[in-house]
Formats: sequence, C-alpha cells, structure tokens
Amino acid sequence: MSAAKKLKVVAQPPKVDLYELLFSEANDAILLVDQDSGKILSANQRLQELTGFVRQDLGQVKALFPDAKAPLTQKVRSALFSEEMLNHSGFYEDMALLRKDGYLAFATLSVKTLTAEKTGGQNLAFCILHDMGAKKSMERDLLAKHWELKSAYEELERAHLELKSAQEALVQAGKLAALGELAAGVAHELNQPLAGIMGFAQELERLLKEKFQDPTALDFSGEIVKNSVRMKKIIQQLREFTRKSVEDFQDVGVPSVITESRKLLDQQFRSRGIEVQVNAEANLPTIYCNPFQLEQVFINLFTNARDAIEAGERGSGRITIDLRRKTSDPKRFLEVAFRDDGCGMNSETKNRLFDPFFTTKEVGKGTGLGLSVSYGILSKINGSMLVESAPGKGTSFLLTLPVDYRTLNAHDPQKEG
Repeated sequence: MSAAKKLKVVAQPPKVDLYELLFSEANDAILLVDQDSGKILSANQRLQELTGFVRQDLGQVKALFPDAKAPLTQKVRSALFSEEMLNHSGFYEDMALLRKDGYLAFATLSVKTLTAEKTGGQNLAFCILHDMGAKKSMERDLLAKHWELKSAYEELERAHLELKSAQEALVQAGKLAALGELAAGVAHELNQPLAGIMGFAQELERLLKEKFQDPTALDFSGEIVKNSVRMKKIIQQLREFTRKSVEDFQDVGVPSVITESRKLLDQQFRSRGIEVQVNAEANLPTIYCNPFQLEQVFINLFTNARDAIEAGERGSGRITIDLRRKTSDPKRFLEVAFRDDGCGMNSETKNRLFDPFFTTKEVGKGTGLGLSVSYGILSKINGSMLVESAPGKGTSFLLTLPVDYRTLNAHDPQKEG
C-alpha cells in the first residue's frame, strides 16, 4: 500500500447513558427525593408536564403537598400526597398532588425507599407517578353519561305513566259518559211503571176512604203515594241534570241553586242524621252563570260532606253554609263558606284534592272527578275555591263567586294599568 495513501478517520458516535435516557424519556413521572431534607434531587420531564413546575421551581417536595384545609382539597375523596407517603415503600392507587397553577393532579404513586447503606450516605425515596387525569376524565364522562341515561329513563318512565294515566282517564271518562246516557234512559223508562204505581195507589187510597175506612190501610196507601211522588221528582231531577250542561247563562240567586242541589240528597241526609243549615245575608244580588253547572258544584260539595260525615262514624253531623257579600269587594263578589264536621283530610290528600280522578274512596264509591270538575266550572266564571281541613276537624270550602264575570276584566285596576 502506498504511503501517500490517505487514511480515512471514522467519527465515533457520542456515548449515551442509557439509564439517564430511560429516566428522562419515561412515560411516567419519576421523582427522587432526599428523605432527610425533603429536597428533590432529580425529576424527569414527565413530572414537569404533570405538575406544571419547571426544573428551577422543583426545590422542596413540600411544594407538591396539597393543603388539607383548602376548599379545593376538601371536595376530593383521594388521598393527598404527603410526607408520610415518602417514608415507606408502597403503592397508592388514587392520590392527589398540587400543581403549580393551584389545581390538583391525580396519579397512582409507587414509592421505593432506599437507605443510606445502599446509597452511600443518603436516605432516598424513589417515586414513580402514573398520570390518572385521562382515567378521571373518562370516569367523569362515564358518570355524566350514566346520569343522562338515568334521566332519560326516568323521563321515559314518567311519559309512560302519564300515557297510562291518560288512557285510564279516557276509559273512565267514557264510562261516565255512558253512565250519564244510561241514567237518562233509565229515568225515562222508569216513568211509565211509576205512573202506573201512582195511579193505582191513588185509586186505592180513594176506595179506602170511601168504602173501607181502615186507618192502617189508609196510612199504607198514603205512604205509597207520597214515596211515588218523591220518586217522580228524583227521576225528573235526574233527567234534567243529565241535559242541563247545554243551558245558557242567566241571572240566578245562589240560595235557590243551593236549595235545588239539596233535593237529590235530602232523604240521605235525614237517614244519616245530617243537619243542613243555610245562613244567607239579606238582599243578596243574583249572579250571572249557568245555574245547572253551579248546581253541580254544590251537589259535589254536598256529596263529599255526606261521605266525610259518614266516615267519621258518629252517626250524625252538620253541614253549615254561609252566604255573604265579600267584605273587600261587596258589589262584585259573593262568598259561600261551605263547612262540614266530618273526618277531615291530611295535608297530602288536601294537596291533591283537585287532581282529576284522585279519590280516597273505595272502588265504585267515587270517580275522583267531582271537585276537579267543580274547580273548572268556577274557573270559567273567574270564581275560586279554597279548602281548609285537618284530620278529625272537618273541612271548609270557601267559594268566591263574581256577580258578573264579564265585567271583572273591564274593572280590574291592574289590567287597566
């Protein structure tokens, strides 16, 4: 080989410390702490990313300890990064440490303590922290989705119950409509045989008076005639009641409406020992309404009062009705205080009293529509109905009735303003 031939010099790659490289590029945060002084001896890049501290800020490990009394830390259920964790080898599943911005970072912590004998004079704590932020975020998202799903399920369940309730209400309304038609038909069909009973009873009464003069027989025939007349009136009222809803509005006296509404129930009141007392102010003005719808309101109140008194099991009772002008506006409103001394109601029943189809009566003894319908009738004429009741203390309804609901809006100072 020629001496003049130039030798090629190959550059050697720089020597790399593989342990230092692994420490620096690890996916988990690594921290080396002097246990005696609490000084951070070494920390990799991932720890800086996790905590927000740069190398110059990482002095004492206490900077990473959250304040247990701070409002932010009191809301979390995780263990707080503390000096005790660095004194013993161990693993902490869910741990919170303080970031530079004041917020918390969540991580799993693995601690390995190294004694002075092994390190040549220093007691060290070697810590590996695995970031749980992504997992926490996933847990929050999963929890949020869970509550959304639960809320959607509850909404669907409510919609299902409402649909079921509406279907039951529709069926019940259909039954009531059919019952009304049936009642009208039955009342019509009963008129003919009742007319025959009345005719023969009256003829029998005449013959007894003229030929036999038997007091007992006369009493019996008189009872037949009297009760036949009463049955005729009841049937007539029932037929009128089933078709009265189409009647027009007119000026009516409230006392006369109350009297008419009592007729269907007078015999029941007497048989149950229920006394009805009506107190009315003199010269009360008439009110403009559908008299037969207002009669329906009082029939419902009388019926409920009868059942409440009967439920009290005292064998008697009293219904008191006071009619008066409203003290605050006597020219435009009347008040009707309707009270009974029956069994009364608890607060739960009172709160649902005007809900359609709500009833505390046994199956077949109530539809739960009476007070709901009554409330609707009064609302149409700008009237109102308030109730006060307590168990064992009876029930009181206060009805406010406008003299002429058509003039209320025109004279309402708030609406004029």
